[in-house]
Amino acid sequence: MHKVRLLILTLIILPGIIKAQEYPQDYFRSPVDLKLVLSGTFAELRTDHFHSGIDIKTNGSKGEPVYAIAGGYVARIKVSPSGFGKALYVDHNNGYTSVYAHLSGFIPKLDSFIRAKQYEEESFAINLFPEEQQFHFKKGDVIAFSGNSGSSSGPHLHFEIRERETQVPVNPLLFGLKVRDFIRPKIKALKVYPYDNQSFIDGENSEREYDIAGWGPKYRIRKYDTIDIKGKVSFGIQTYDLLNKGINPSGNFSVQLYIDSVLQYSHYAKKFSFSESRYINAFIDYPEFMKRKRRIQKTRILPNNKLSIYKDVENNGVFSFEDDTMHEVVYLVKDINGNTSKLRFMVQAHKPGVNNIRKLHKKPNSLPLFSYDKPNHFENNWVVLDVPQYALYEDIHFQFDSIGVIDKALSPLFAVHKSTEPLHRYVELALRAPDSIPDSLRSKLLVARMDSKEFIAEGGEWKNGYVQTRVRDFGEYTLLIDTVAPLIKPLNVYDGITIKKQKSFQFRIKDEGSDIDQYRGTLNEKWILMEYDPKNDLLIYQIDNRLSKGKNDFKLEVIDERGNKQLYEATINYR
Repeated sequence: MHKVRLLILTLIILPGIIKAQEYPQDYFRSPVDLKLVLSGTFAELRTDHFHSGIDIKTNGSKGEPVYAIAGGYVARIKVSPSGFGKALYVDHNNGYTSVYAHLSGFIPKLDSFIRAKQYEEESFAINLFPEEQQFHFKKGDVIAFSGNSGSSSGPHLHFEIRERETQVPVNPLLFGLKVRDFIRPKIKALKVYPYDNQSFIDGENSEREYDIAGWGPKYRIRKYDTIDIKGKVSFGIQTYDLLNKGINPSGNFSVQLYIDSVLQYSHYAKKFSFSESRYINAFIDYPEFMKRKRRIQKTRILPNNKLSIYKDVENNGVFSFEDDTMHEVVYLVKDINGNTSKLRFMVQAHKPGVNNIRKLHKKPNSLPLFSYDKPNHFENNWVVLDVPQYALYEDIHFQFDSIGVIDKALSPLFAVHKSTEPLHRYVELALRAPDSIPDSLRSKLLVARMDSKEFIAEGGEWKNGYVQTRVRDFGEYTLLIDTVAPLIKPLNVYDGITIKKQKSFQFRIKDEGSDIDQYRGTLNEKWILMEYDPKNDLLIYQIDNRLSKGKNDFKLEVIDERGNKQLYEATINYR
């Protein structure tokens, strides 16, 4: 017991030690003048990725000043309809880069530079790398304004600190930025997983889940505290953090697992590379996430899981209980401010041969084996699938089935393995097209994935009677044809309109088949800058000096990914 208490004390002071030893504490200021309240933490678990920064609340509004956290120069400016939206990258002399994303706009000298480049390239989306001496800032200079651009789901500032040479994101809260937090992490569920068909948990050869009771620093298994285990198992835990004045469940800083007071597993949210981020699908119980949208963090490290956040992991997170004795298991979960929660339970181990088996779930499998470390190929009369080396996280027994015919589909709906099995890399998928498709419509064919009773376009190109594409998910696939042009709906203009004080033209653009691929707006045959917000299907032209006094000919052409075009034309009278 004394060891555990000493351990908890060590964990409480550990964040301060880490900060002082590894990261400068007074070099950076906050990127906002608001009190730091977070809606997202570093390495928080997101769909298909770890969160690469912190999300700072901006009182639910856009336009808050954003400040340079230290002296430096603008190394990169990126504007995109999706992802980070409008983003600014500043290099600092101490070897770090700060990143400010989902911005609503930039200070005038940056905005003028960006707009000039957008008109030069005739593109709203742009990726710029200014000369080192072009845009310098001092610590505390206003550089931009917070917003909701890109894939943001609400106004906030996404903020990162990266190692400049590698562009590896580092937890910004390790640099002394203060976030008020006295709330301990929450522990919601425990799962235990059998490793093989000789593993039994409470007498069954299947994974088991245990409800958790408790609050504050102490949690326990509800109703009882002892699990019978024979053989090799791994553990999983559902846990998250809450911050003062934050209602969003956030990511924890560390999770540690002790068996009989000996550290057997840990991971820390200090830093990770972008190339690692998709390994989140091996880090969590992916089938559980796909079925119930819960993220259980597993101890077992799958063969093709290359995450660097792990530390002190014994036997790849698989633990053997075969000595017929009682063992104490302790989970310690903490946030970056040292607030710690503990889940304690007991394991009664059993020697091999003890007859405590009630149910054996696993049976010999006759399905083809796909190896994670080798290329794999599957082919029949309808489908060709190539899974490259290291696209899988572990070996699988591949499943395939023809489910049936779907309305408007040109092929049956095929179950290409299970959607609960994650893919790390893209795989090549080809579906055979009907012989009756004329040459003129081949470019309109596309592979589509069924997701929640809706089709998601996965693209594709015609080749030798098949439509071939790259996909990154197993699941249900079929072949569709898209010959319908996108929708253009003007929101505040019409043909013949006369305007005086209007500030913008706004359009709703949408495509129900294969998604928007490109758009082009012109005034009097000259390209104009129109900002695209795909999450709201919105296209906006902010009126500038390109709109001339008198009559103007406006045109907007929108093209989807299958080449279907829609044209809107209007005469705009400007006084």
